[in-house]
Amino acid sequence: MEIICPKCNFMQNVPDEKIPPKAEKATCPKCGEKFQFRTVQPEFHIDEEPSVKDQEQLKRPDPEPTGEKNAEDDSIWSRLESMGGQEQSEAILDSDDSLEQGYEVPWENLDEHGFFPGFIETIKRAMLAPSAFFYKMPLKGFVMPLAFFLLVSVIQALGTFIWNMAGVFPTTAQHDASGLGMGMMGIGSFFIVIVYPFFMGVWLFVAAGVTHLFLMLFQSGRAGFEGTFRATAYGSAPMVLGLLPFIGPIIGAAWSLGITIIGYKQIHESTYMKVIMAMLTPIVLVIVMAALFY
Repeated sequence: MEIICPKCNFMQNVPDEKIPPKAEKATCPKCGEKFQFRTVQPEFHIDEEPSVKDQEQLKRPDPEPTGEKNAEDDSIWSRLESMGGQEQSEAILDSDDSLEQGYEVPWENLDEHGFFPGFIETIKRAMLAPSAFFYKMPLKGFVMPLAFFLLVSVIQALGTFIWNMAGVFPTTAQHDASGLGMGMMGIGSFFIVIVYPFFMGVWLFVAAGVTHLFLMLFQSGRAGFEGTFRATAYGSAPMVLGLLPFIGPIIGAAWSLGITIIGYKQIHESTYMKVIMAMLTPIVLVIVMAALFY
């Protein structure tokens, strides 16, 4: 069962066999919000007419549930990994000692999700629930985040290229002749498929490296360079909106910036102020240097 906190959007997949049959409420381990994640229908088994004594008992009000019972029902998220003891399970879920015990990225589990479903589901989670998506994201290397970023970049570039060739953007005025247009389409396709991903891959490593340097200066690099790299790569998910003409690239860029900020904050367990300062500082330095030299 997929349980999502309605307040902070924290999400976790919980095996059905780990959930007590009568549990209806959960307490979010991240923000502490208590909410009802399902409704358990009561089952009645009446084999015969109740006696007078039973009728009297039925009329009596039910006793108030004990604190221990409430704790058991309300702390379902503290009992997900182990039913053997509350202290042990809480230590597993609430421990901040390791970022490797994180939450699944569908794109990095293609054997279970499949290529296109895993890609689409990763985009949906990054765009619609970034806080839960980046919260304790597992560190599993650079290959899959890089592949995700390159795929998103190519999709965006292809969208822009197609709209240009369709005459939607003013730049297509240069390609009025059909023969020249087809020739440019061939050159553009080669550039997008071969050259463009190479430059975008180099840009990703450089951008993540510079950002991580300033994140460390502001004491916001807890997960290391890999954490910054992964937040930068998966933060590009909204750039697929480049498939939409005119406003698609603009909305995608703004959305991507917001998600990336959330990603840095969550994966490094920092604050928004430190993250924003770390991202603005190199921009200010470049502006100051340009003003001094020109």
